[in-house]
Amino acid sequence: MFRFAGTWFHRGARSTLLRYSFQFAERRELFQQGVPSTYHGLCAVRCFSLQSWAQTLSQSTPVAYAQDLLDAVHSTSGLSWGTTIVVTSLALRVVVTLPLAVYQHHVLARFANLDREMAGIVQELKRETTQAVRMFNLNEKQARYLYKKNFKRHLQRLVVRDNCHPLKAALVVLFQLPLWVSLSVALRNMAFMMPYQDLAAQATYLELSVGGMLWFTNLTQPDPLHIVPILVGITNLMNIEFHVLQRQKHMAWLRRWITNFMRGLALVSVPVAWIMPADVALYWLCSSGFALGQNMLMAAPRFRRACSIPITASESQTPFRDVAVRLRQRLDAAFRTSS
Repeated sequence: MFRFAGTWFHRGARSTLLRYSFQFAERRELFQQGVPSTYHGLCAVRCFSLQSWAQTLSQSTPVAYAQDLLDAVHSTSGLSWGTTIVVTSLALRVVVTLPLAVYQHHVLARFANLDREMAGIVQELKRETTQAVRMFNLNEKQARYLYKKNFKRHLQRLVVRDNCHPLKAALVVLFQLPLWVSLSVALRNMAFMMPYQDLAAQATYLELSVGGMLWFTNLTQPDPLHIVPILVGITNLMNIEFHVLQRQKHMAWLRRWITNFMRGLALVSVPVAWIMPADVALYWLCSSGFALGQNMLMAAPRFRRACSIPITASESQTPFRDVAVRLRQRLDAAFRTSS
């Protein structure tokens, strides 16, 4: 928040106010020089086209709210900036992401349990399709179309009945991704005194430069030992492999391609975090670490029953033992292949 002409403005509104001020000053100078007003419009379009997406993102309203939140937690709690980043990231995960993850597993479990009813419906649809082929002399294409149409109709009816549309499971990503981006850019802004190098930004920068922990006391510079970036990559890979080892069935080519793509992103996160300020890398480590713990928690049968998540046919009662057995099998197979 800042004050201008007796009025309080939000941080995100500062860019608009400054832009209008500069435009007014430029129009006045052009008017005094006798330059046509159309020249200003061309300059405005050209300046806007040259403005990078990163600068636009750093000046966005969600990023400004994220900076205000971090400032409020730091000033209210009196914690160091390193502890503030850890506490804020974990608290937001608990308040926002964890409930959405529980709801996601509710939806997916109810949808998976539709297979029991759909198995009987499929047999009935096959009999009805066979009768329709005999009665109306349908060809193979028409019979397949009739079967798929009735199958989708029955599936949609069950999905509406149990309120378990699979797209509802995407709510976690729709909330988690903007939150992660906003906090990451906000921490980067603080480390670089962006987007405005005012007194408040300079004070935050000085506090960050001495507010770290352990071996990375300066949060405005990259980790000097590069331990945090390596831990970020390892944690991301562990999260992906835990998902893979949980699956009992062989992955289809599309899911296998997506898994390999996510593995590549986990590896790329290491050099990216390597050059990032330590406050951003610390937040990424907290976020990925909580994600790993959350996924392990959602796999535990006791926690699932405590959250009233329905039991599915594919749910394991010993998930961690199964993951350890599959991991051992993969390692043994890799050693046999290499030897």
